[in-house]
Amino acid sequence: MIEEGFADEASLLAMLERQADAWKTGDFTRASKDWHPDGVLTAPGNRVPFSSLAETIRRFHADFVDLEVTITNAFASADGKKLAFEWLWTVSRRRDGARSATPDAIMVDLAGGRILEWREYFDTAAAVEDYHAKDDDRGATEGSPQRDSAS
Repeated sequence: MIEEGFADEASLLAMLERQADAWKTGDFTRASKDWHPDGVLTAPGNRVPFSSLAETIRRFHADFVDLEVTITNAFASADGKKLAFEWLWTVSRRRDGARSATPDAIMVDLAGGRILEWREYFDTAAAVEDYHAKDDDRGATEGSPQRDSAS
């Protein structure tokens, strides 16, 4: 579990690395301890409750490979109840090797030092995980899960 208030930058970065590692490995075990039982991840086109995150991450890892996550900015509010950060999400689609780098801005609300809400903001147009278009040059189909529902 993360410390209430993030007394130092190291504890904040360690939590972000645990979250990134879950997506890289497909294993939510260590990262799950940072989440409140009522936590929700929201991203373009997706809303994933804590109870579904492990399966979502496993499915993402089955479809995508070589994920690199670079944390570029991270801030905690003075009261320790909110986080804001940016990371660069670079990943390849397993079925065809297509690769993209997507800047991602994330706002986090904490309750008791744990993630209650994780809200992601990113442009899906160029991301290899974008499944919003009908069959297109990326091979996506309408209705397929997108990054955070397949992730």
